[in-house]
Amino acid sequence: MHYSLLTATWAYNLGDELILLQEYEFIKKRHPEATFSVFTYDKKSSLLPRDETIEYISYFPNHAKTKPLQNIWYFLRTFLVVRKSDAVIVGGGGLLYDNEDGQSFDRLLSQWKLRVRIVEFLWKPLIYWSLGIHLKKENEKKILPLFTGKQTSVSVRDAESKKSLESIGIKAFLIPDPVLTYEPAIPKLLMKRRPKIGLSFRSGFLQRELENMENIITFLMAREYEPILLNHSFHEDNPEVNDSIFLTDLREKYQLHATENIQETLETYKELDYVVGMRLHSLILSFVHAIPFLALSYGKKTDTLIRAIDYKYSLATREFDIETFKKRFLDLEREKNEQKFALRAKNDTIKREIQLITNTFFDGLEKS
Repeated sequence: MHYSLLTATWAYNLGDELILLQEYEFIKKRHPEATFSVFTYDKKSSLLPRDETIEYISYFPNHAKTKPLQNIWYFLRTFLVVRKSDAVIVGGGGLLYDNEDGQSFDRLLSQWKLRVRIVEFLWKPLIYWSLGIHLKKENEKKILPLFTGKQTSVSVRDAESKKSLESIGIKAFLIPDPVLTYEPAIPKLLMKRRPKIGLSFRSGFLQRELENMENIITFLMAREYEPILLNHSFHEDNPEVNDSIFLTDLREKYQLHATENIQETLETYKELDYVVGMRLHSLILSFVHAIPFLALSYGKKTDTLIRAIDYKYSLATREFDIETFKKRFLDLEREKNEQKFALRAKNDTIKREIQLITNTFFDGLEKS
């Protein structure tokens, strides 16, 4: 079996790379002989293992205005790779959205339409895997052509995405985010030290964001924590979503350590005692590592996760108040051990459920 994998793995985003890794590992376990073509804009950001069964293919279009001749080759290679594939998988994550600065929804949609047309023209099975959809009502019908192919199977990662598709007549299977099945390595025993707390902030969603982020940092430092800035996104072409750029002033003002690439961010979770997180995959990684965390929920996808795991330590960014934050964090401190136990138990249950659901989804595809 040869699979083409099309995911959001090009923007140096830790969550997107982990989604790809979990999907690759699931398929490899199910079909050990499988080979892969992974579409990307930059393979340097990949967390995939060195494996001769994996080839990296440049997305088309890719800087078409400045590299027109190269893009002719990118198109031809895309066509040839899809033609040899037994199935094309559009991987999970929030691939369809219209709520981020610096990103044109119409441009994003046209790119996916082109890719889908190539797959349909070559009469290949198209599988959407744990897709996240975050669109305004007026844009929902625009995505309909992506899902109407006769060999198209759709799964989404949350109830809101399922509801969005059902509103335009598309049935979808519900498979939660694949990163919930991530198995962290057991951390090494560390010498006694200041407790470390990871801070995963995202630009544009927290009220009076820089002022409140400073309030959080100074409160935690006063309590003898060592704050570490967990940068999840290192997008080079869109500074608006680049955590490293956004947090530069805070890092320098408070002399904080900030992770410098996605591999370092992932490894740092093994060392943390607590997390204060905004990004969805920061919350998921805290969950799978059983790290007590205080979620700063900024939207539907983070709200959905918190409800799904029935977690009580959460504050809405749109109603953020530093005094409420302090009280909630002190409560979390007091319940640290109980929360670690509860998170571990919940994660074991959810891992088993996702494995069962995903196998059921693919069993159905392979029998049809």
